[in-house]
Amino acid sequence: MLRLGVRTLSLVVLESHLPEAFFVRRGDQYEATGLTRGPWHNDHQHGGPPAALLAGAMARFGDDAEAFSLARVTVELLRPVPIRAFELAVHVETSGRTVQRLRAELSVDGKVVVLARGLRIRRRALELPKPTLQGDWPEPESVERFIFPFFQHDVGYHQAVDLRVAKGAWGQVPVAFWARPLVPLVAGRETLPIERVMVIADAQSGMGVPLDPGEFTFVNPDLTVYFERPPIGEWLGFDIRSACHAHGVGLSQSAIRDAHGELGRSAQALVVNARG
Repeated sequence: MLRLGVRTLSLVVLESHLPEAFFVRRGDQYEATGLTRGPWHNDHQHGGPPAALLAGAMARFGDDAEAFSLARVTVELLRPVPIRAFELAVHVETSGRTVQRLRAELSVDGKVVVLARGLRIRRRALELPKPTLQGDWPEPESVERFIFPFFQHDVGYHQAVDLRVAKGAWGQVPVAFWARPLVPLVAGRETLPIERVMVIADAQSGMGVPLDPGEFTFVNPDLTVYFERPPIGEWLGFDIRSACHAHGVGLSQSAIRDAHGELGRSAQALVVNARG
């Protein structure tokens, strides 16, 4: 049974006083709002929103973007990401007819704080059988909303995502969640399906907690997501397996799905520490 050593937040639905999006575009910069706030420090962003911003930038990059699918995104969280304005840049590493490799960087005061690499594969039209759904999940609307209980501030990432336990129970693994972002990634801009996945995927270690978050922290310095296809519909499913070991390293991983079946895999390495 989890013994949370931090204050428990009551379930609060998004209200008008909260920011309208994770980020606001201001000229060549993006400004983070309070909805990007993570659980470990009130001045630092959760990894999901910046990871999604970088993935979306790589998916949109270039005049030939519509001809390619983003098949893999690997995000390296090099430093804590402050809740402030920052710059984003995308570079081509290799570009072939079938496969492209891109690099995206998020910088604050000239220092790269998040680095992402993307693998894009050219789209082809193939006649294939429809996938078979594996396992029955309840409808998302049939279960109550869950809010992370280990955030230190009332305004943060936990208020900007809608989580529903589909199988199992929070605090135990394996566990399965339905999830969706409640706000756009960038104010006034349509959020790509792949961006919605990335917003949520970084939270898988919090949905499937490997240890009691009241006694331990488990920060991920990276995130890798493979996509078979973009998601369809509003809800995303994460079938989560997480584990930590006595040498201070852990792994969180998920099979990702939507109402039509599986669509990818995600994994995070975890740096594990005792609180205090």
